[in-house]
Amino acid sequence: MHKYIVKRLLWMIPIILGAAVLVFTLMYFCPGDPAEIILGAGASDAEMEHLRISLGLNDPFLIRLGRFLKDTFIRFDLGRSWITNLSIADSIAERLPRTMLLAIAIMLLSVVIGIPLGVVAATHQNRWQDNLCMALALLGVSVPSFWLAMLLVILFSIKLNLLPPMGIGGLQYYILPALAGCTGGIAALARQTRSSMLDVIRSDYITTARSKGVSEQKVIIRHALKNALIPIITIIGTQFGRLLGGTMILETIFGIPGLGSYIVTAVNNRDYPVVMIGSIVLAAMFSLCMLGVDLVYAAVDPRIKAQYAKKR
Repeated sequence: MHKYIVKRLLWMIPIILGAAVLVFTLMYFCPGDPAEIILGAGASDAEMEHLRISLGLNDPFLIRLGRFLKDTFIRFDLGRSWITNLSIADSIAERLPRTMLLAIAIMLLSVVIGIPLGVVAATHQNRWQDNLCMALALLGVSVPSFWLAMLLVILFSIKLNLLPPMGIGGLQYYILPALAGCTGGIAALARQTRSSMLDVIRSDYITTARSKGVSEQKVIIRHALKNALIPIITIIGTQFGRLLGGTMILETIFGIPGLGSYIVTAVNNRDYPVVMIGSIVLAAMFSLCMLGVDLVYAAVDPRIKAQYAKKR
């Protein structure tokens, strides 16, 4: 098992390097003069040319790429923002916990609501409970998160004055963003849980457990749901990885200075160093999420753990 973890961690190196090269290449060909972005349009041509030389912007593509990879992965110098001149590493370290907290809150709501909906739908197939759960799942997929976010602000902040409309502070500031962002995750988990449960419920060992007098609750929770968790865990892992970089709309609406809003602001301002480093951080975190999914596989299914042991 330890060898497998080390192997997966080593595989992350070319993945992150590939993401870094891709992002740098895209930023290299983006329109706009970095010197003009930093100094402003009112700077003289001599000042701009001096800055280009000092930053190495006149160097060929491969030299600039090599310098970027060396600074990022060997010297661990993530650079500074062109617009604010603040350290990118410090800014990400300050903002990342807020994005993590929001993503965890959204994922917890999705799991707590989505999986039970899928179980109810599967155990009442083709009945009104099934139709109701799948209708709710379809509604969750169809409702845009930004539209729901504005409705929640109007209802709970403006009309009822129960929750803060925006900003950061205690956990109450994350309730409305989590409610607005969890609908898609609930729908995906409900549909996947229903599909997986229907496959498992038809299995012979479920029939055997029922014939032995095991209660229906134990059959569903201990036998059916546990063996249906593999695809559900995959959905949870991928959804959480996407949330780390996909909460930018919610962060913008609710005024949460997280990693997503940081990257969006950098894109609007053409702050390319922030965009590149932010994208690399998101790629690394998504890879770690996928590693975590594989490790949870082994904890849930002993057969997968045995396969890992055979690879030693």
